[in-house]
Amino acid sequence: MVRAVLIILAIGLGIIAVVLNNESGQIFLLDRGVKLAMAQDYEHGDDSLRVLVCGSSSPLPAAGRAQGCIAIITPEHFFVIDSGAGSTRNLQSANMPLNRLDGVLVTHFHSDHIAELYEVNLISWVGGRPEPMKVYGPKGIKKVISGINDTYELDVQYRTEHHGKAFMPEKLAVLQPVRLDADEALTIGSLKITSFSADHSPISPAVSYKIEYKDRVVVVTGDTNVTTTLAEQVKGIDLLLTDALSLPILDRMIAGATEAGRTRGAKILKDVQDYHASTEKLIEMIGASDVQMTGFYHMVPAPTNIVMEKIYKNDLPDNVVLTDDGMWFTLPVGNDRVQVD
Repeated sequence: MVRAVLIILAIGLGIIAVVLNNESGQIFLLDRGVKLAMAQDYEHGDDSLRVLVCGSSSPLPAAGRAQGCIAIITPEHFFVIDSGAGSTRNLQSANMPLNRLDGVLVTHFHSDHIAELYEVNLISWVGGRPEPMKVYGPKGIKKVISGINDTYELDVQYRTEHHGKAFMPEKLAVLQPVRLDADEALTIGSLKITSFSADHSPISPAVSYKIEYKDRVVVVTGDTNVTTTLAEQVKGIDLLLTDALSLPILDRMIAGATEAGRTRGAKILKDVQDYHASTEKLIEMIGASDVQMTGFYHMVPAPTNIVMEKIYKNDLPDNVVLTDDGMWFTLPVGNDRVQVD
């Protein structure tokens, strides 16, 4: 029996080798792959609030992770919160319906939260979005968006000239800034998004967002310390996606940089300690606020090996997870379940 299996396996491998090394076989396999790829499309399923982690890293390097980005999607709505470097690729890989993107919500204007605003705009424009992309954020949003529009003005012209005005009209590529300050809300049908103050001092303004869809509630913090405002906003919510800093890991990195004579690196690492939420303070807040599930997504630094993961997980409650790029949270309407995929 074993011999027969080995013979069949050898024959199968031989056939595969012949196909891969034959031009006709290569074209056949390519056609099959292209058809499968083109047939893929986003399917939302039943009525639910779905959340995609499209970027789980901070600016500190972490292979395989994009910078901060969270996608919020329902059967009728689709928003992205922040647009860090590498995040647009993750949106595409997840087959997100970028042609119906309602807009991008910006928490603050650090580069790792706005680096791909034009990139997601471009892909959405190419995909056939029927209106200019709106970018929501606090005071300063008009200046940021004006600069991006100026920077990519020629790129837009080139693409319109190449593909034609009927197919890619220039007016749909111009980003539209919309100021949304703390304590202001955006309501579209059954979706309500409320902005509230975050403490990312000395960076100001900085905001977090509370997303309410029918009976499900999610908070996405952006970069912040733990504050009384945050604790109030997350009371009893279904899902919290939060900035998280590991002091034990950062302390060792500072010591290592100092010992190696990398004084500039050590200073930068020291400076970031006091304007992100530490895991210790988050655990305390989560326990007191009755949050059903929490995901750490803007991790400082993001874990890149099992040792760092273990340190992050020390003392973590069962309802707290470390996120990865591509992780999904699904919150069906009508019950309190939070599914993680």
